[in-house]
Amino acid sequence: MANFLEELPVLGVGASLSLSSVPEPVSLVRAKGGPSFVEYSGLVDVDRVIDEVDKIRAAGAPLLFHPSYINFCGSYPNSTAWLESTSTHIESVGSSWFAQDVAYCFWEEGSGYSTQLGYFIPLMFNQCSLEHAVERVKEVQAKVSVPVAIEPPAVTFIVGSMTLFSFLGSLATQTDCAILLDMGHLVSYEMASGRSILDEIDELPVERVIEVHIAGGRLKEGELGLIYVDAHECEIVNQTWQMFEVILPRLPNVKAICYECEGVNENRVLSTLKRIRKIVREKSTNDTLVETLTNYI
Repeated sequence: MANFLEELPVLGVGASLSLSSVPEPVSLVRAKGGPSFVEYSGLVDVDRVIDEVDKIRAAGAPLLFHPSYINFCGSYPNSTAWLESTSTHIESVGSSWFAQDVAYCFWEEGSGYSTQLGYFIPLMFNQCSLEHAVERVKEVQAKVSVPVAIEPPAVTFIVGSMTLFSFLGSLATQTDCAILLDMGHLVSYEMASGRSILDEIDELPVERVIEVHIAGGRLKEGELGLIYVDAHECEIVNQTWQMFEVILPRLPNVKAICYECEGVNENRVLSTLKRIRKIVREKSTNDTLVETLTNYI
């Protein structure tokens, strides 16, 4: 295991949200059974969000910055100005690591938010895409002062000759970065590919997985069968809960479990965090992570 992974803090069970929608982060942090940390998606300019961020920190929650404007894939380099602003943002809020989907936020040269495309656009899983992704990840690593974590995107179809975990594992190893696994995204891959994640798990350096996401979604009938649609405001589907229970015991070094809850009311967030903590106690093999739950019922 890379030495930098051992030095990262164990944050426990937290919530990922948008600063511009419910739930209200300060109220959520102060609530009984609230998140032990807050991960947020925000604008690249830290001055636009720092007042809200300072309120969250004052309420007692560490922060992780999880934006949607960096390309971790593709042949065009990221904007140097945006990378420098990202570095400033990370240092200003004290984010322990920097994670984002390995997907397209924008096309060609320049910069942009994934919302301008409507959502993240998945990449092709092949050797050529891998080589470009290695360039993009190293490009980000050269500018930011904290470890980078790569996240597999949600998919409704698969293009390419490599399996998801072969691609992700190779990318993580070649760039010496960490990994974030989103349980719903893994469900989407199984549905789109017809493959089982467990059949590929040996291709993934699981010791590099430092964060897990669990979020709401919808199942939809597509042209080739059932597909998974990422929709954080929705309920967590049974397949995602099942994926979480199966994958979590295989992640010995996970530092943070995060419920992505943009658009979800506070009461539902709190009840979901309680269910997640119960599963962590029962399934996690990381004793330090389990110890963070001591003060929660």
